Amino acid sequence: MLQLPELQPTGPADGIELFLPDEEKCLEYLEKIRWANGVYCPYCGSKHVKKHTPYKRGDVEVQRYMCLNPRCKKTFSVLTGTVFSRQGLKLGEMFYIVWNLPHRSINRIAMELGRDYDSVHAFAKKVMEICKGKIDMLKLTGVIEMDEFYTNSGEKGKKGA
Repeated sequence: MLQLPELQPTGPADGIELFLPDEEKCLEYLEKIRWANGVYCPYCGSKHVKKHTPYKRGDVEVQRYMCLNPRCKKTFSVLTGTVFSRQGLKLGEMFYIVWNLPHRSINRIAMELGRDYDSVHAFAKKVMEICKGKIDMLKLTGVIEMDEFYTNSGEKGKKGA
């Protein structure tokens, strides 16, 4: 039987950096998907935009745009209005979480990334809320066997009940 190594929550697991997507490639991927039909303002939908001063997000520069609609005039980036916006995690880490969420526990992902459970759980929860109802879950059919099933039979025997 294959035994998985015990993970230590002291920092990123050895070699995990090899599997983290590059920050710039994550931005390019998001731009390719979001701006497939050209850059538009996420606030008003106008395609009349111009490049604005980029900002630093960790080690990468994120291009910012300004809406030229006189009623809007807001600035935005490819991250605006997405689950990746206003997160303390790196883009590569967030992509890693999204990719591994169906296959690993949140606790394990947090240990692999060297992050605290709460920050990974908060991001994963947002992703799950967005995906709710949009992903078909595999439905079990046929005979299903279960070992040891426990059910609560009420509050009988508890103090104060």
